[in-house]
Amino acid sequence: MTPGPVTGIAWLDAFLGVMGAWGYLIAFMGALLENLFIAGSFMPGETVVMAAAFVASRDPRLMIVGVWVISVLGTMAGSNLSYWIGYRGGRPLVDRIAGRWPRLMRGLSDAEEYFEIHGTKTVFIARFTAGFKNFVPTLAGVSRMRLRAFESYTLLSAVVYTTGLAVLGYYFGANLDLVGAWLKRAGIWALVVVALLAAAYVAYRLWRKQGIERQIVDHEVEEAEELLLDGSIEPSGGDAGDEAV
Repeated sequence: MTPGPVTGIAWLDAFLGVMGAWGYLIAFMGALLENLFIAGSFMPGETVVMAAAFVASRDPRLMIVGVWVISVLGTMAGSNLSYWIGYRGGRPLVDRIAGRWPRLMRGLSDAEEYFEIHGTKTVFIARFTAGFKNFVPTLAGVSRMRLRAFESYTLLSAVVYTTGLAVLGYYFGANLDLVGAWLKRAGIWALVVVALLAAAYVAYRLWRKQGIERQIVDHEVEEAEELLLDGSIEPSGGDAGDEAV
């Protein structure tokens, strides 16, 4: 049975109705595309999963467990497709595709550097880092990472990450009436709190990304120092054979 109006806002109720009818497919495709090489850089898959979980709390056509399972499967499917792209095409194909977008090439290079530093566990870490999650599976394929290790880390990260998204979306939807009443009472202060929470979330994602970039820079500095100590490269400032005047 199709539920009646939920929010009283026509366009929002229309969206919730569509999500209720097609929620499982939408959640699966959102999770898949978010983890697909290149496409994931433009797809807000986590928002789609949270929206589906939200609707599951209001619409009997969706079950939260079903949304969770289908989202994990979508994540696994997208990650495996990305792995296959890297495995079959190698680095030349990856560079050729990503090279059309300079900004994405920068993200790809950072992800590759981080992958070299931390190895296989990067597959797990990347799930919680903006801009990396759709590159790392492809790099794992390029490097011929063992499939068993790749699948294990991908599944573990998908379960943890999707659980968080589903819980947040479902809890908010289940308490929508309470949230609405609180917003009416709190007025402008509610908007301030929401804005602060959103800013904190964005700041965390940026802090996490900057932390990864610092680790990459530190790694490059260490490599340069090791090369200098080994005598593999000579410091600039003149030829070794120059005689002192």
